[in-house]
Amino acid sequence: MDNGASTQKPQMVIDGVSEFVAHDYANIHRGLYSLSERSEEIYHKSKETVAEFIGCKASEVIYTYNSTYGINLIAQSLVKSKFLKK
Repeated sequence: MDNGASTQKPQMVIDGVSEFVAHDYANIHRGLYSLSERSEEIYHKSKETVAEFIGCKASEVIYTYNSTYGINLIAQSLVKSKFLKK
């Protein structure tokens, strides 16, 4: 599950990342300038695309650093909610 960072990328992905980094890259949720707003809009659109693909709400999509972090986040949430017990 955690090989996405080291897997070869299709040219479409390379081109998309290159385009974004060259023209739209900025901190999201921090800036009140047009580049930051455009970057944040792209971020939210990506969540809508993922949500549509997996059949959920965009607000339910959470990006994490890697799959290990994501699995630990889920496990900790289940323990704290008392859904997961020994």
